Amino acid sequence: MNRREFSKYTLMTLSGIALFDTLFRQKLIIAAAEPIANRWLWELHTMCSDLRTNSISQTQWQAKIDEFHSKLPLDDLMNVIDFDKSIRQFAYPDLGVVTTDPKLPKVDGISGEYSFIGRIFGMQKDRAIIPHGHQNMTSCHRVLKGEVLLRQYDRIKTEGEYILIRQTNEQQGAPGSFSSVSDHKNNVHWLIATTSTAYTFDVIVVGLNGKRTEIDNIDIDAGVRVEQQMLRVKKIRVNQALRKYGKTHH
Repeated sequence: MNRREFSKYTLMTLSGIALFDTLFRQKLIIAAAEPIANRWLWELHTMCSDLRTNSISQTQWQAKIDEFHSKLPLDDLMNVIDFDKSIRQFAYPDLGVVTTDPKLPKVDGISGEYSFIGRIFGMQKDRAIIPHGHQNMTSCHRVLKGEVLLRQYDRIKTEGEYILIRQTNEQQGAPGSFSSVSDHKNNVHWLIATTSTAYTFDVIVVGLNGKRTEIDNIDIDAGVRVEQQMLRVKKIRVNQALRKYGKTHH
């Protein structure tokens, strides 16, 4: 074997060792994440099933999922949803967000689909999850990376094409922070990325009480202030909302 052949053989051998090491490490990560996934996915599936069968109320679900996230380490969540792999193919739009539903591992004892939707939202700086309210659904978002400006509002009343809302919260969401919405508490939310990129993981339960889930996009900046610090805001189409709120213009 001459020097060139030896160098080629050595390079191939080192490449093979590196590939084996990478695969081995990936298997270790998956193996380590499995019991964690079993524990938290089972708990999450159970609480969302209880909500679907009305064993707990929407606000009870919010309290339970807030408690759930307060004890779930962010690193564990990132491993279970395989965050890096899940966002690898993201193409970020100039307005709004990009989403994907990560493939969640199966858990023994749960047949069929999970009782919730797990979804990752990704956005560039100044892009937004546009201001909107919900009907017949709950959700909880947790910030995975980056930071977002979070604003939340209670829906007080619906009047045809208008909604009366009152602000309940405004905060800078950092990695690990979380917040939930339901028909009865913090129904409307609006999230704007304040770092170069930002990501959230959402747990979503739709079709509550056997009714179709609806999303009401609203023109919040054009809202008219009325009694008791409420805003009267108009529902608008999603393309209108994206044009106005999908990107903050400085």
